[in-house]
Amino acid sequence: MIPDTDESLLGYIKRRSDAEGFPEARGFLTSLGQTYGRAIFEEPERLALDLDLDLATMEQILPAKQPMDAALDWSFHRMHRDPVCPACIAACQPRRKEWRHALVTACAEHVCQLIDQCPGCGDNLTLLSDGYAGCLCGASYGDANAVPAGAFETEFAKLIAGHSAHMGGIDLGSEEGLHAARTVWFLCANMVRARTGKEGKATYPKTVAEARMRLARIQPLLIDWPNAFDEHVVQRWNAPDAEGLTAAARLGVWYRGLLSQKGALAEALLSRCLIVVSTVCGDAYKTRRHQDGAAWMSAAHAGDILGIRSERIVEAVRAGAMGGSQGRSGTGHVHTIVRTRDIEEVREQRARSATKEKVRNTLGVSRKQFELMEEARFFGAECRVSAHPCVDGKFDLKNICAAVDGIRQVAHGESAGADGLVAFRKINLRRTTDRTAILKIYRLIADQKLRAVTFAEGDNLGDALFDAAGINRLLQDHGGARSWTAGDVAEFSGWKPECVTGWCEQGLLQATKGMRGSFHVWQITEEALSRFCREFHVVSDLAKEGKTTSRKLLASLTDRGISSVGSQAVGTSSRGHLIRSGDIARMIAFSPT
Repeated sequence: MIPDTDESLLGYIKRRSDAEGFPEARGFLTSLGQTYGRAIFEEPERLALDLDLDLATMEQILPAKQPMDAALDWSFHRMHRDPVCPACIAACQPRRKEWRHALVTACAEHVCQLIDQCPGCGDNLTLLSDGYAGCLCGASYGDANAVPAGAFETEFAKLIAGHSAHMGGIDLGSEEGLHAARTVWFLCANMVRARTGKEGKATYPKTVAEARMRLARIQPLLIDWPNAFDEHVVQRWNAPDAEGLTAAARLGVWYRGLLSQKGALAEALLSRCLIVVSTVCGDAYKTRRHQDGAAWMSAAHAGDILGIRSERIVEAVRAGAMGGSQGRSGTGHVHTIVRTRDIEEVREQRARSATKEKVRNTLGVSRKQFELMEEARFFGAECRVSAHPCVDGKFDLKNICAAVDGIRQVAHGESAGADGLVAFRKINLRRTTDRTAILKIYRLIADQKLRAVTFAEGDNLGDALFDAAGINRLLQDHGGARSWTAGDVAEFSGWKPECVTGWCEQGLLQATKGMRGSFHVWQITEEALSRFCREFHVVSDLAKEGKTTSRKLLASLTDRGISSVGSQAVGTSSRGHLIRSGDIARMIAFSPT
């Protein structure tokens, strides 16, 4: 018996219990040596084994501390009742996982209220004292009246079930359930006072009736939008115990809690709150003296919204880099206010902006290569954001990713030539000493005139593969010879790096000094390396081919009057011995037959 992907774990256990012939789920779990609680989720492997389920299958319905699914959020998991939808039970549908959420009171599919009491005997539907579809008294939950649910509780249930919903004046996508549920709980918790007299410390509701009552208290705030929410903010602003002159001070813990929420719903609430504070409530900055019809906020509020120090905003206004107004209070303190719409624009800029480092990591290129790309104007003006003192990054990451996607879309998928493929990250000054040629290649790629052979979805730009022969042809056509550093030559040849460097210093391997970043390096052209390989043989390579040692081979050559060149002392020995090709030819020509 395999669980449905929308089924709750407890519902599946009860369905299995019925199939195994147990009158209640508790007996079934006891037979497995299991109990229902935290331990069952902390040892999922054991539970999966006992239920004879694949772990991956069970984890789809398993509550978690850090879930991706709002319905599986352990922090909201019901532990007192196990409510059901009568219409679902009547239709022999599984007990859905969103019903286990402490604030869900309705069935999103049938738009009816959940029940948590038996329609026959009136007993509570606890976790383990019943079967899948009915009570021990013999009553079926499907026989209960399906009472229509309210609009708000239905919208909330839809969101937790993974559907889109409308609340707070905005359309929330299915991915918003996790954040929206926590924002709704924040509002609910701050509508009641705990035993200590403090808000925000309420316990989770134990029954469907309690949950429905909690939701009813905040329903106007999110349905009668924005009027009821505006009134709520004003009431908090004018509360008898409200003190201070700013939103952070007068709204206190509630405001700070709202700032900590995430997701689209929280952003809508915060934005509206700031509008109300600035236009209706008034504040210490006397924003009402501004008659331009715009909403204003303090620099402190703006800093909270943007996630930066308010001093940056104050300095930006003082320097004239940002619109705003500054005035001095009777105590001598300078107050700074800015327009709400300006802060919203800056927030959008900050959301899109990225630093040079972030862009490099996204593209998968080195610092030096990115500098060359900038020099080549690889990305147009639309990929930069306007300089602003409150925006850290200078690049528009969204537009950069769009430009890269354009390069990806024109990749032709043809097979590589004889020289194979080369990744974009390898098309750099390691390949040639001609800087201008590299810049030209970058422009051709940016303009989609030089297309990648392969550029898979999910790969970054550095992973894009180009025809190596085509790249080499472009370098040659531009007059740029292919070149490597001494380290590059050592890497693909197997020679010791210090040997290659020594041959360069002795002039045996023609090379020129150049810069690689801040380092001086030897640069070796393809032609120079080819000439070196024609003129010399590396003794270590010859020894390896002859299945002997370099020492024995050098002794044999010395006996025949042939001396090596190019060696460098290493302690008491030496390495990097070369034999001239001409000497080997003469040795072969005059050797006795």
